[in-house]
Amino acid sequence: MHKSLIREKDSWGKTICLFVAFIVSVVGFGPITAAASEPIPSGQFGSLLTLEEAVTRALKDHGEVKRAFARLRKEEALYKGKLSEFLPKIKADAVGGMATGEKRVLTYLDTGIEQPLFQGGKAIAEKKMQKAVVEIEKLKLDDARLEVELMVRVLYAQVLEEKELTRISQGEVKELFREYERIKKLVDKEILPRHEFFRIETLLESAKHALVKHKETYDYLHTVLRETVGIGEGESLDLEPLGEIPELEGEVGAYLETARRHDPVYKTRELKVQEKRFEKRALQAERFPHIGLSARWNRFRDVFVDTDRFIVGIEGKWNIWDFGRLGSQISAKEHEIEETKWEGELKIREHEKEISRLFHEARAVRQKIRMQEALLKEREEIYKNEKTRLIAGEKGTGELVDAFLALEEAKIVRIQAVTEYRIQIARLERKTAFAAINDTPPGNEVHFENQEAEW
Repeated sequence: MHKSLIREKDSWGKTICLFVAFIVSVVGFGPITAAASEPIPSGQFGSLLTLEEAVTRALKDHGEVKRAFARLRKEEALYKGKLSEFLPKIKADAVGGMATGEKRVLTYLDTGIEQPLFQGGKAIAEKKMQKAVVEIEKLKLDDARLEVELMVRVLYAQVLEEKELTRISQGEVKELFREYERIKKLVDKEILPRHEFFRIETLLESAKHALVKHKETYDYLHTVLRETVGIGEGESLDLEPLGEIPELEGEVGAYLETARRHDPVYKTRELKVQEKRFEKRALQAERFPHIGLSARWNRFRDVFVDTDRFIVGIEGKWNIWDFGRLGSQISAKEHEIEETKWEGELKIREHEKEISRLFHEARAVRQKIRMQEALLKEREEIYKNEKTRLIAGEKGTGELVDAFLALEEAKIVRIQAVTEYRIQIARLERKTAFAAINDTPPGNEVHFENQEAEW
């Protein structure tokens, strides 16, 4: 009877110990996962402008876009000046004053109107050349917008990354600080060796360093993003979750085809060649006589001159021979046209090589994400098993902390891989002119006509 009572007491004692151990594990170690998933207060990150709204505002207000727009307006004003070359010119030249000699009062007046009739096609060539320059500036404006959009999308991805890493670091610090306090008490009671305290202290300080680093990086990038977008004091930016990961097209050829239809680099090559051809045509026009219609009124009063007359007639000039000066300039312009062709060709080749590189690197990073997702599942399972073993008394708390840190590291690496992938996609879409979301506006197309037909 006495032995049965003892066995019953021992049984109840073991049950109570297991129950206490379970409660301690739930209270002491259960919040590890919960702490890691606690978000930073949403008010800290704002909730007003989405990414697309931020891009739209940046495309309208950014300094690079405004500068490119000012260049376009300058070239358009010069184009209007070229159009005025077809209109008549009214001019006047007058002198009146006192002079020494027999005629003390001197008067000179020459006024009239001139209308060009024939210049060998020079005015037409210069007009079309300036029109090509205007079209080039339009494409430069599009290019500036693409660069600003890429800047905003890359900054947005980086800010999202630092937001998530800050959140994870907060959870690590919170949980490691609890473990630090618990182990410190056990070491003070000489239940655990002192090196366990130094180890957890090192882990805690490392987590604090990571938290400070990610928070400071976030503050800096968020400030840059606000300045780039132009967010005012009373506004904020909504930092959405990482969300779904966009998928790539099956082949790089789809991106190359899209780039050839939309990216400004292809149209710019043709327009620059067109500009140089019209420059050559303007030089060739100097071989022809320049003829114009003139109407003048002359009034001269001087010592041996006393005229007052009205003149109507034709004026002309002709550079008959200049010993090869003009021919040399035309020959140089022909070589410049060839140079411009190859310059554009080389830029296009580099552009397409960059598209291919970004495409294949993005595919590699996409596979890296899949690998990290598989690793994350493995680390989650290991962490669950370590918790179970701790409750059963098979292992100490050190193994559980290691499993927790390994799980958090897997989360961090996955977030970094997702961010890298998002940035690669943004750069790839930049090379294809963000064609999927920014189609070419109607009326902004550039048409190339046959050169001989224009001349």
